[in-house]
Amino acid sequence: MWFFDSLASGFDHPTDPGRLQLFRIVFGAVVALRFALSLGQGGWSRFAPDSLSTHLAEQRLGPTRARWLAAAYRPALLVRIAAALALATGLAPRLALVVVLGGAAMELLYLKSPNAVRYTLLTGTCLLLAGDLGTGLRIDHDPSNANTWAKCLLVLVTTDIYWNSAWQKLRSPQFRSGLYLARWIHVYGTVRARLPYRRQYAVPGLVLRHAGNLTDRDVRLCA
Repeated sequence: MWFFDSLASGFDHPTDPGRLQLFRIVFGAVVALRFALSLGQGGWSRFAPDSLSTHLAEQRLGPTRARWLAAAYRPALLVRIAAALALATGLAPRLALVVVLGGAAMELLYLKSPNAVRYTLLTGTCLLLAGDLGTGLRIDHDPSNANTWAKCLLVLVTTDIYWNSAWQKLRSPQFRSGLYLARWIHVYGTVRARLPYRRQYAVPGLVLRHAGNLTDRDVRLCA
């Protein structure tokens, strides 16, 4: 297997650079879509004057830094979308990747549980360490060790994230019993009418019928 051969050779084992170049294209396209979707559901007006997000930013960062964040927020949204598209199409991919990572890191300043952001930053950093990101949509399949180190890092990072997630879930009695999911559905069902956007309550009917079976005791524990 190429991964173990790379480890044995000190990451000097020739591999197909096209795989990482294809990952760069997919990564850029997915991030561009994610950035574009973040404009919806109130994302564009997140830091409007007197909004809850502005108030929380002032508490967390201080009034001055919160004003800087609010001023740079909308331009940064547009710039990072353009950078993600440039990354996907291979237009100055390394510079575009740096801008994409900066735009993703901005979300750490206001998102409550930015796990997806952390994974984006980790995989993007692995891409940044690649020796041959390619240009345009062309994919080179000539064996080379330019991307061997970056590919190994991507495998390690992804394996570690999923392994830790599975380990935490296996150790959680609430997750194993289904109580965690049932509570989540119950809370969202309770506040459904107060959610400003329908997609915030995207619970499939099959899950509602078979996973929302909280007892009265479970509801009291949720409160």
